[in-house]
Parts: sequence; structure tokens; C-alpha cells
Amino acid sequence: MFLTWQSIYSVNIKEIDEQRQKIFNIINKLFEIKNGESQENINSAVKELKDYGSYHLGTEEKYFEKFNYPDKEFHIAQHNNYRKKVLEFEVRINKSDDNVIVKELTNFLKDWWLNHIQNTDQQYSNFLI
Repeated sequence: MFLTWQSIYSVNIKEIDEQRQKIFNIINKLFEIKNGESQENINSAVKELKDYGSYHLGTEEKYFEKFNYPDKEFHIAQHNNYRKKVLEFEVRINKSDDNVIVKELTNFLKDWWLNHIQNTDQQYSNFLI
């Protein structure tokens, strides 16, 4: 397993934590893609990641708006940078059948999500609770 959910990643908001667990599962599915996997399966997994990741980030952003989180602009800018980077990977993957790009993507995802969850997201946890 590439990413394993742990309680240290929790922001103590059930909806957000459950969504993150699903994101970890999607990232693990991408990580397990083998050489020779059909491009259609790869594209489908990347699209699922992009769509569900955006859905999750949108959920956080709704909380920021609802509770007028003071650092929401900074946080949303990080989300937008993530969305842009994933889109760039999606374009690269769609133009190539090289699984090396998928591995680059999974490494980016692991680094980004763990850093974002453990640092940036922990800053809003107490505020929103």
C-alpha cells in the first residue's frame, strides 16, 4: 500500500476525513498501475483522481465560505495550484503511454497530500470545529 490513512491526518470533520480516505484509495490505485496497462484504464484512473480531488477541495472551500475562514484565499490558492498541476499531468499522460509519468504523478500526489493535510489543513481544523 502506497498511502495508508492514519489518525494524524484527521481534521476531525467526518465528511472531509472520509473524502480524504477515498482520495488515498484512488492514489493507491494509480500507484498499482503496471507497465502495459491499457491507456484507457490509466486515463480513467487519472480522471477519477482529478474529478474526486476537485470535489473534495470544493467541499473544504464550502466550509471556508460558510464559516468565513480567515486564511481561505491562501488555502484556495494552494488548491488551485494543485488542480493546475494535476491537469498538467493529465495532459502529459493523455499524450503518452509511458507509465513513468504515472509514477511521477503518484509521487507528486503523495508529497502534496501529506504535506497539505499535515500542515495547511491542520490550520483550519480547530477554527472550523
